Formats: sequence, structure tokens, C-alpha cells
Amino acid sequence: MPFYRHNIAKDRSGHAPALAGTSVAILRWRLAVCWLLSLVLLFPCGGATCARRRPTADFTPPVVFEETPTLAQLMDQFNRTAAIERLSCSTVSMTSPESSAELSGNLSWHRPADFRLQAYMGATRMLGDALDAGSNADAFWLLTKIPGEPHTLYYARHDQFEAQLGPRRILPLSPLWIREALGIIDFDPAGQHEGPLTRPDGKLEVRSLMPTPRGAYQRIVIVEPTRATVQQLVLMDPSGRMVASAQQSEHQYYSAVDVSLPHRVDLQLQPNDGPVLAFTLRIGFYTLNEVTGDESLRYVMPDPTGLSVVDLVRANAATGHIEPTPPASPSKSAQQHNPLGNYR
Repeated sequence: MPFYRHNIAKDRSGHAPALAGTSVAILRWRLAVCWLLSLVLLFPCGGATCARRRPTADFTPPVVFEETPTLAQLMDQFNRTAAIERLSCSTVSMTSPESSAELSGNLSWHRPADFRLQAYMGATRMLGDALDAGSNADAFWLLTKIPGEPHTLYYARHDQFEAQLGPRRILPLSPLWIREALGIIDFDPAGQHEGPLTRPDGKLEVRSLMPTPRGAYQRIVIVEPTRATVQQLVLMDPSGRMVASAQQSEHQYYSAVDVSLPHRVDLQLQPNDGPVLAFTLRIGFYTLNEVTGDESLRYVMPDPTGLSVVDLVRANAATGHIEPTPPASPSKSAQQHNPLGNYR
């Protein structure tokens, strides 16, 4: 299959169907907040202990390659991120061009699909969380708490979301892509790769075909050639349309895993309808590969009692309205098939 060219998409106009009395544009913004905050959620932290970001020469990414690396050398370098099993971070911040407010948050992640983020406005949590975003092996979710509106739990099963065909009007990707956006990128030695290609700016470009139930996506990784830091990541859908892009900067080197990770990520998401969603993530404090606190309930979906609930797979396929419904308490037999049955 031929590789598609890399073109960053520009803003588009369009209208999506209404959903539960709230426009899809507003829902998409909330989900993008989840994405972005989740983004921070998965991987930007490193080091064996909790520490402040250190802008000193000791933590500058080291020179890895004196000459242009081969594809095999780059793949080996990137796959060292497999040493990162878990992380937590208590100093995450997110900003967006569309909002003057900054969100602060706490996050944790455990390979491969567990994460949790509680985010709040301002410098303290005195007014409570503004959102709760997370994922486990079965599903991902976003619980929004917007003043003056019903508290709503948006969720989707991973398998159903990934297998769903047709346009994605609300969220173009599963939140699990966030790990790659933060530089935690796996290269399958048996996969289809092209490169490294030398770009006009001197950086290297590696293109990979990523098979999915929806067809083969193309992943483009742009790398600084001597220090092997990921500078940009682009994902193209099977039609060649850009669906996501992340630019990474302010890298720090973490000797515990021999990997350099970004402390700033500028993210763009392009749904099938509507404008590009743009966000900036910044990482401050971090802990790597250490168990912090009680993890028994950390990656469990919030109790849906008293909440409006929206299945994002149904919402993505809708051509009209889907009314969110407060769920009844699930039976024990249903808990094996319904992610809403996995709360405690």
C-alpha cells in the first residue's frame, strides 16, 4: 500500500447533529479536554523519584547518533520506552487558545491502558473537580461537572470504538493515542515502515502503516537526528486525511529508562466535522515506575448513579438526538459485558 503525503489539515467548517440538548461541538470540546488532559496523563513523566523539572545541562538529552541512524537503530532507540511501566504526576496544566482558563490536575497511568485524571480550575481543588477522565482495560470515560448543567458521564468500550466504521464526528481517536503523542512510541519490527527520510529542515521522518479494523492508518514520526527526540507525530486516516498531530518540545533526559521525554506537547485533533481542536500540555512534577497510594479503585469508572450517561459509540453513529439516561444499577451478570457495571 502506498504511503500518503503528510499535510497538516486546516480548520474546516461544518455542523454536526445535536446530541442530548448539547451541541456536538460542545461535546467535542469536552472530550478534547479529556484527551488533552489524558495526554498529559500517560507518559510525560520520568525519573525514579518525584522531582521538579530540571533545566540544567545534566538533564539535556544526550547525543545518541553521530551519523544518520538506520531504521533499525531508530526503532531500537524508541522501543526503550517499554521500560516505562507506570507513572504519576501531581503538577499537570492545560491551556487552549479557545479558553482563558487554565486547568490543573493530578494523573496516574499503568501500562497498557489504565489511567486516571482529576482536573480542576485554579491552583487548588477547593471548588472541586471540573472533570474526571480515565481508562481501564474495558473502556474509557469522561465525567464533566459544568456549573448549571447536569453532570454527565461519557464513555465508550475500547473494542467497540476502535471497530466502529464511518465518520467520527465527536472524537477522531481513542484516548490511548495519547501515549504516542507524548513520545512513548512502539515500533513493531515486523511492521511496514519507510525511512528514515531526511527532510529539508535536517530532521528525519519515519512512516509506518498501522493496521486497524477501520483500515490502514499512516503514522509519521519526525525525529531530531542526533539526540533522537521525537519532534512531531502525525496520524493520517486510510483516506490520507490528518486526524491528529502533536508537536513535542522541552525534552528532558531520564537516565532510569535511558529515554528523553517532552515536557510540552502542542496537540491538534481533527474530527470529521468542525474545526481543528488545539491544546497545549505542560508537565511539572513526576514519578516514574513507583506505586503511589492505593491503586485498587484508581482505574474504575465512576459510579453512574444520579448521572446522565452517554455512550460515545452510539453518539458517533447518531443522525439525530440521543438522550442521555441515568442507568439503573446493573446486575452481576451484566457487569461482565457492560463497562458501567465495573464501578464500585
